[in-house]
Amino acid sequence: MADIGGTKIRVGHIRLVGKVSSKGVSRRIPALREEIKKLSTDLIRTPTPVASLAGLLKAYAAEENLSPQAAVLGVPVSLDRDLDKVLSSPNIPQLEGLTLASELEVQLGYRVYLERDIALLLLGEYRAGAAEGANSVLGVFFGTGVGAAMLFEGRPYRGYSVGLELGHIPIRGEGRVCICGNLDCLEAYACGHTLNALSQQTGIPVPELFVRRHEDPGLDRALHEFVRDQAYAVATAINLLDPAVCVIGGGIPQMEGYPREAFSQTVLEHLRRPYPRTTIRLTWAELDSAAVFHGALAVLEQRRGQGIHSRN
Repeated sequence: MADIGGTKIRVGHIRLVGKVSSKGVSRRIPALREEIKKLSTDLIRTPTPVASLAGLLKAYAAEENLSPQAAVLGVPVSLDRDLDKVLSSPNIPQLEGLTLASELEVQLGYRVYLERDIALLLLGEYRAGAAEGANSVLGVFFGTGVGAAMLFEGRPYRGYSVGLELGHIPIRGEGRVCICGNLDCLEAYACGHTLNALSQQTGIPVPELFVRRHEDPGLDRALHEFVRDQAYAVATAINLLDPAVCVIGGGIPQMEGYPREAFSQTVLEHLRRPYPRTTIRLTWAELDSAAVFHGALAVLEQRRGQGIHSRN
């Protein structure tokens, strides 16, 4: 399995070992390996990204002495309804227009299942983490971009086309251009790109921005607005979708000094009363890198055995 992010690709694997029988049905037990190899996403920002990605997966399999039966890839893109063609990929534009799963299968010689990276992480949290067993789960992950996914009874909500695009709801109206090309998307104000810009303006390294925010009144104000905008977006999604659980994750909330309490309080203050204000369980992602393993198992269980043109 591979989790492809805007800056890093995390590659790992699951071995199916032993057998158990229950009510006459025999199945193999998954052995999770929670040690992940991290690579730069720039390695697939090439004129031939499919060949580059296939090469990375082949090299990993050779290093680990694996004979893969299938691959599950979490991708930061908008996919078509067959979960094959990349419709939009602002952070890795080289992938746009590719029938990525089909083309990878030709190069690798085994099945490839694509899932939106956020849905894969949320499936992991549903299977073994912060949202275990909840009947409806909203996940919002703040990193290089802003990703959101919704699960109903453990299955991702797809919508009519590509699912939730919380990172591209319009806010503020200041005319900032988003990486997607639209004006005033949430991602233009409250994601990793924003922190990179603040770091360049202040000379403070990105990992230290929240810790050192009080050194610069302008930075302090900007980060207050940054967290507020994130909280407003989450409150909007909760008010619209009314999930039982909302999981917040991604690299930004894990940063030292990130004001989790202020974020949570702002979200709760802007929820409709009495519901969903008194029914929502707002929580933080628990599994970190292990989420992709559990998410990959969920994808295999839900989609294995379906035809190449019926990937849902």
